[in-house]
Order: sequence, then structure tokens, then C-alpha cells
Amino acid sequence: MNDQALPDSIAIAGAWGYIGLKFVEAAIQLGITPRVYDPGPRPYSVDPASLRLFADENAFYRCPAPFFHLALHPKDRQRALATLFERARRGDDLVILNEKPMAAPENPDHCNKILRRVEESGVFLMYDFLELFDPMTQAIDEFLAGMADVIIDEIWMHRSKDRESPDNARNYKIMVPIQYQETVHCIAFVLSLLGKLHGGLQSLWAGGASMLGVSEPYAPPNPEEYPYVVDGKCDGELLLGGVKVHLHTNFKTGAEFTKRRLIKGRANGKPFVIEADYLEGNKYLLINGEDQDIDPESDSYVGVIRQLWHWRQNVDKEALMAGVYPNARFAKCTYLLSAMLWDSCRHGETVSVDDLDHFLAYRPSFPAELPDLERYASA
Repeated sequence: MNDQALPDSIAIAGAWGYIGLKFVEAAIQLGITPRVYDPGPRPYSVDPASLRLFADENAFYRCPAPFFHLALHPKDRQRALATLFERARRGDDLVILNEKPMAAPENPDHCNKILRRVEESGVFLMYDFLELFDPMTQAIDEFLAGMADVIIDEIWMHRSKDRESPDNARNYKIMVPIQYQETVHCIAFVLSLLGKLHGGLQSLWAGGASMLGVSEPYAPPNPEEYPYVVDGKCDGELLLGGVKVHLHTNFKTGAEFTKRRLIKGRANGKPFVIEADYLEGNKYLLINGEDQDIDPESDSYVGVIRQLWHWRQNVDKEALMAGVYPNARFAKCTYLLSAMLWDSCRHGETVSVDDLDHFLAYRPSFPAELPDLERYASA
């Protein structure tokens, strides 16, 4: 993949937040002048000459950039998406990269609304599950695709960081339960890996799926900003497609900074082991103990821009919007698995679905549980 296959401009909403700023820096690194909108103060580290800053929100969403990144919380995305969907419906060829989760935990019906609007508008919409765009993931997929009779036995997903420390300014950003905020990245990785091996997501649910989890509450440095207590640590066990998946996500004080994966399986009856860490500065990939020579410092956000634009230019749009890619259908599946995990943690029991239809119709209990959560927060 070469840098000539890049958009001529990128428009970034929420540019001064942690994720938005990462994309601003990645665009500049790639030689792309970002168009940005954020009513907050511009960070001192950003040279205003390196970008085009919009003061007017409406003008920003009308700008001719072919690529929009919405680094916004779920509640702030609706206006942006509505405007961009309407542009696409009128014929504008737009690529939208949206942040996760697909909807706020308390508003699951918004997932289906987005799916309908995507279909109506014909827009190209992807979700920012960073690791799915990473060259390391492409290397794992290529390794597995190059073998016959592949069986995955078990997967371990460990993703953690200290998000309670009052010394880190980012920790004052309001978060949703960790099942939706962080575990969803692990779920997305697993869905992508197994979906490709199964030739699509449909057959993954042939034998049903089950989720069992336990969790601990988050202790934010700014508890007065939270309407209810959210989970900040979660251990889950997912059984999907005959594979046992161990999910560990931790935002508690002292948690290590890691994005480790361990995949064990067999090909032609012979065992294989894949070990990886996606944490920037510590990236590595080992296949059967052999180092795959991954740059530990490679920029994940540069990787997203490159890979997304490569897909847009080289893969059929219908396949991108319906296949095993981080599209809206895929994002809904990640959202529902997050909901199953949250429900299991809340009720202390296994949550199961019989097949894909049952899964897609799953109704998370989060909205009905909000009053209880408010009492829990004041207890």
C-alpha cells in the first residue's frame, strides 16, 4: 500500500479531543491538510498553518472533503450524521469514519436507525475499531488464510490502562460502561477474525452464542459528572462459533497499559499460536514464536487512514457495506455483544441467544436498569 492512495483532504469533527487530535496529527504526517471543527481551544501543539479551521459547524459539514471522521460521543453525532447522510442521498460521494460505540448504551434503538439511514443514503460508513485497520491484523488474516482446515480453539483478549488516575487529564472525559467503551474493541477483533474464517458473520451464530461476565465499578476522578456508576473493569467469557473467548478489560488504578491478544488453534491437525500486542510503542506480532518484524512505534491512526482509503478504492462497495468489515452491520453486532456482556455482569448469569435472528433482535436491559443504577450511585 503506498501513500499515493490517500484522500486529498480529511474533515475531522471533535478535532481537539484525544482521538480527534490523533487523526489531525496522522493526516498532517501523511501530507494531508485536515479541515477541522471543534469549538474548544486549539491545543498549543497544533500549528494553525498546518490545517484549515472552521468556526461555523454548518460550513464544516458542507465542506468538499471526501473523508469525514466523527470523533464525537454518541449523543453528539446525530446532527453530523443527519447532515452527511443527506449529502450522500443527494449524490455526494462521502466516506465517514465514525467512533464507537454505535449508539449510547441507553439508546439501543439508534443502531437500527443508523442502519436504515445508511441503506437509504448509500453512504460509505465505517467504524473506528483501530485494530481492524492495522497492518498487523492484515498479517494475521493472511497467515490464517494461507492454511487449510483452520480451527481456532481459544482466544484471550487483554486490554487495559489506568483510567482512574487524577493526574491524567484524559481521565476526566466522561465514559460509558467499559463493556461498551473498551471491551467492544476486543469483541470487534474477535468478530472480524472468526467472521473471515467462517466466510461471513451469518454462520458464526449457527450454534448460538453465550456470554458470562463479572465486573467492578469505575472510580472516576470526577464522580460528580456521572449520572450513575459505570463499570470500569470486566472479565467475560464468550462462546461463539465453537470458540471460547476470554475478555479482560480494566480501567482501574494501577492497571497495566496493554492491548494483548493470544490465539491458539490448529491447521491440518498441527497446533499454532499467535501472540500480539497492539499498544503503540510496544507493538509486536509472534506467530509460532517467530517475530514478524512489526514496527513497535507504528502509528495506528496513520494505519486507519491508509487502510480505509485502500478499501474504498479497491474493494467493491457492496462487499464493504455487507461483508466482514467494520461497517454499520458489523458495529451493531459489536454493540449487542457489549450489551449481552453488560447484562450478564449486572444480573450475574449467562446470557444466551439461539441464532443470528435471535441475536439481532436482542433487547439489552440497560434503559430499564437506569433507575436502579441511579440508586446504586447514591448508595
